Amino acid sequence: MDTQRQITQPPLWRKYWYVMPIIILLIATYFLRNILGDASYIVEKNAVVIATVEQGNFRVNVRATGVLKPLNIRWVSAQVSGRVEQVFVKAGAEVSEGDVLVQLSNPELHRELETARWELEANKAESHAAFVALESQMVDLQNSVVSAGFNYQSAKLKLDAETLLMEQGNATVSALDYQKSQLAVKQQMQYWQAQQQKTKKMQENLAATKTAQQARIGLVENNYQRVQEQVDALQVRASTHGVVQQVSLILGERAQVGDSVALVADQKTLFAELQVQEVRARDIALGQIVTVDTRTSEIAGIVTRIDPAVNAGMVLIDVKLTSQLPNEARPELTVDSLIEISNIDNALFVKRPVFAPRHSAIGLYKLSVDQQFASKQSVNLGQSSVSKIQILSGLTAGDEIIISDTSSWQEHQQIMIN
Repeated sequence: MDTQRQITQPPLWRKYWYVMPIIILLIATYFLRNILGDASYIVEKNAVVIATVEQGNFRVNVRATGVLKPLNIRWVSAQVSGRVEQVFVKAGAEVSEGDVLVQLSNPELHRELETARWELEANKAESHAAFVALESQMVDLQNSVVSAGFNYQSAKLKLDAETLLMEQGNATVSALDYQKSQLAVKQQMQYWQAQQQKTKKMQENLAATKTAQQARIGLVENNYQRVQEQVDALQVRASTHGVVQQVSLILGERAQVGDSVALVADQKTLFAELQVQEVRARDIALGQIVTVDTRTSEIAGIVTRIDPAVNAGMVLIDVKLTSQLPNEARPELTVDSLIEISNIDNALFVKRPVFAPRHSAIGLYKLSVDQQFASKQSVNLGQSSVSKIQILSGLTAGDEIIISDTSSWQEHQQIMIN
C-alpha cells in the first residue's frame, strides 16, 4: 500500500531571490546618481589646473630670445704684410681712434723706404742743377737782348744824324756810308728782335722744364710717401673708438695684406637681434614696441628690420634700443624680449590652456559653481599672447575652466572633481 507524500512549498524569498539584488542595485544607482550627477569620469582635484576668465585690457605679445649686438663695428685689417712683433691689446680693452693695436715687423719695407728717400734727394738735386743751368742761360740771353738793344739804338742814332746831314745837303756823308748805316740799323733791329724771340722761347723752355722736373719729383716723392705709409702701417691702429672684441693675430704670426687683426665695437650703440618663430613672425611689423629684458633691467625698443628669409624655422628681427642702456649691456649678451603685437580693450581672456591654438574652436571643461563638476564647453579662441589667449565666445568673465591636459578624458562630456 503506497504512502502518500506530502508536498511542501519552498519559501517565497528562495523563489524570488533575484529581486533583492535588483533592489540593492537600483538603490546604489540612485545614491550614485545623486553623488555623480551626469558625470561619467572622476578626476582628482590636485591633478588639474584651474584658471578664471578675465575681462579687460588684453595685450598680445610675442616672446623672442636673442642677443645684443653693436651697431658700429669695425674689422681692423693689416695694410701691409709683416710678422707680429708685439700685441698691445687684448679682448675687452677699451681703445680710442688711432691707438696702436699690433706692431708688425718688415725689414724689406724699411730698406725700400731708405732707397726711395735717397732717390728723392738725388732727383731734387739733379732738378735743381738743371734748373740753375737753364736760369744761367736765361741770364746770358737777357744780357744779349740788352746788348742788341743798345747796338740798335747806337746804329739808329748814327743813321738819324746822317739823315739830317743828307737833308741839309752836307757832303761830309757819302751816299755809300749812308746806305751802310741804313743796312746796319736793319741788321741790329733784326738781331735785337731775334734775341728777344730767343729769350721768350727760353722762358717757355724754362717753364716747361720746371714743370717736367716738378712732375718727376712729384712721382718720386709720391713713391716715397707710399713706402712711408706702408712703414707707418706696420703699426696697426684702431679706426674707431670702442672695445676690442677679438684679436686675430698672435705674437710671431705672419700677417698678409688684408688679414683681420682685431674687431672693435662701440658698446654705447647696441641693438637687439631677436629670433622669432616663423608662425608668429607674420604678426610682427615695423615700428612695434619691444621690451628687452637683460634679466637685470628692461630696455625699451622698436622693431626696425624683419629678415625676409627663414632659417631653421626662425626669423631674425632687429630692434633699435630707445632707452638708456644699463651697465650690464654689452655685445653678445643674451636677452629675452616681448614684442607687443596689439592691445585689445575690454576683451575676455584666460591663461592659455594646453593644446589651445589661437584662432580655433576647442572644447574646454567649465567648472560648476561648487567646483564639484566640470562640463565640456565649446569655446572659440582668438589672439594669443605669451601666456594668455583671447576668448571670443563660449565663456563669460568669472567662469573657471581647466587649463591642464585633458586629452585622456576628452570623450566625457561631464566629469566629477574629487
